[in-house]
Amino acid sequence: MTFQPMQGTAVIEPPEAQTVRSMLQIAKILAIIVGILALIGGIAYVAWIAYLSAVCSTFLGYDPYCGGAAAGALVGAIYLLLWGIVAIVVYLQMGSIEAKVNARQYEAAKSQTLLWMILGFIFGIILGLILLVAFLKFDPLITWQRNQLAGAPGIPTTYGAPIGGPPAGAVTTAAQKFCSACGSPNGPTAQFCAKCGAPMVQ
Repeated sequence: MTFQPMQGTAVIEPPEAQTVRSMLQIAKILAIIVGILALIGGIAYVAWIAYLSAVCSTFLGYDPYCGGAAAGALVGAIYLLLWGIVAIVVYLQMGSIEAKVNARQYEAAKSQTLLWMILGFIFGIILGLILLVAFLKFDPLITWQRNQLAGAPGIPTTYGAPIGGPPAGAVTTAAQKFCSACGSPNGPTAQFCAKCGAPMVQ
């Protein structure tokens, strides 16, 4: 849901909006740094395992010990590679989430943040915590937006003639009507008193 203010109407966002943007920027920078380092570390780890396996096989021949050690070491290397890939994807997703925030699509941005926050906790606690802060700040933003949609400032809402009739000195183009019970004036087209509900008379 996108909130579009009337043309010429200035709408000031709550401070939580800037906090969300700041958290997304921090997460974006952290994700790209972690992603690059994790990918480089994972590739280097795999190369080191391959080298040690080759040395082990040269001196010991094909041995279950060499194969088991290599397989166990690969678990850590695979985790590093996955961590790097996820961090790079998080980096790319931060731009998409920030675009939704700028368009005031807060609910869609919150839903998108949830997935990457969970993955951030799995592959990096700090990244998950940063996204958690952003995720929690979406709630007041969504509440603010709903309040704006319910009664946005600058958008006139007409519910009927004001109670008590026109102000003193107002000029009417038709005969004024008065309440038959309490004598309260009302508009010329009114059929019932706005105060007590009694019929209006000429």
